[in-house]
Amino acid sequence: MVVHYNPLTKEPYLQLPAPCANIIITPQREHQIEETAAVMTEILNDSRVYSWLQGPPYPFLPEHGVDWIKAKIAEHKDVVSTLQKEFETSDSQQGDGSNGQGEPEFFDKSPFVCIREVIKRDPATGALLEDVQIGDFTLVRYAFYELPPDSPERALAQKQNEDLPVGHKDIIWCIGCMEIPSETQAQLLTILTDYLSPTQHGRGIMSVAVRTVIQDWAIPRMNLHLLRGSFYAENMGSRRVMEKNNFEEICTLKDWAPVSPNKGGGKKSIVVMASYPRSSPRPPDERNQAKKYKLSEEADKEKTRRKWKKVLIEIRKHGRAKKRSGK
Repeated sequence: MVVHYNPLTKEPYLQLPAPCANIIITPQREHQIEETAAVMTEILNDSRVYSWLQGPPYPFLPEHGVDWIKAKIAEHKDVVSTLQKEFETSDSQQGDGSNGQGEPEFFDKSPFVCIREVIKRDPATGALLEDVQIGDFTLVRYAFYELPPDSPERALAQKQNEDLPVGHKDIIWCIGCMEIPSETQAQLLTILTDYLSPTQHGRGIMSVAVRTVIQDWAIPRMNLHLLRGSFYAENMGSRRVMEKNNFEEICTLKDWAPVSPNKGGGKKSIVVMASYPRSSPRPPDERNQAKKYKLSEEADKEKTRRKWKKVLIEIRKHGRAKKRSGK
């Protein structure tokens, strides 16, 4: 089973494997908005968390959490509804999305954003009865941090990535993203990146959560092939999470990310890493696939270099044409 369902509420969720079998990842819940916002407020005002995040704002207020949760519920409403309909059909109770025809329906979003610790299950059926939120996980299309901010190159790269249709294998996805504008939330100008409650640090939960979302959702239901991640260069915890999931470093951008004055100001260096999950084994510590993984990375880098060479040529052509038209 890939996507699991609570038989009492029909809520879809992802189940982490042992030794984290008491951890699940769910969509945001409309009936728990205030409760979840309170948990977010506590976590995101802890220096052990907010100091590693470019967004969200600090101090983080309950209304920030409410706005964010409502936006995520609206964003993921259609995906969750489709999954619940799959659960209700006899052909798709396993959550594989095949609809009895062997071809999965691909999605452009991951509704599985809330990392929760299960406190109580029904002893007879194993159904989830009580849990608490302990973190957040976001998977979005990549924003190309290695290109200069506000540059035509970055804007064009983002547009080309956004314009690719749902399920396209060339879409570049991102975890730990930092600088995504939000049209629906004026107060939250940057996306809430992945985080865990400090009480859960050091348990390996985030490493397993990343692997679970990739393997149980992003690959089979989003057709994910290419994945990027970014984090502050000093954040060794995030580096370990990504390395355990077969990410390798692409570049370090020195003094690249502006830091809010409320968090100390200045700029921080960020690391950009890449993963090619379909060419990487599971579990990630199997070293016999390292050569294959490296070859895939080099091929992708070469493809990217060729792509940007063409982009720059088109930009120059456009500039020359614009000058001629102005004469």
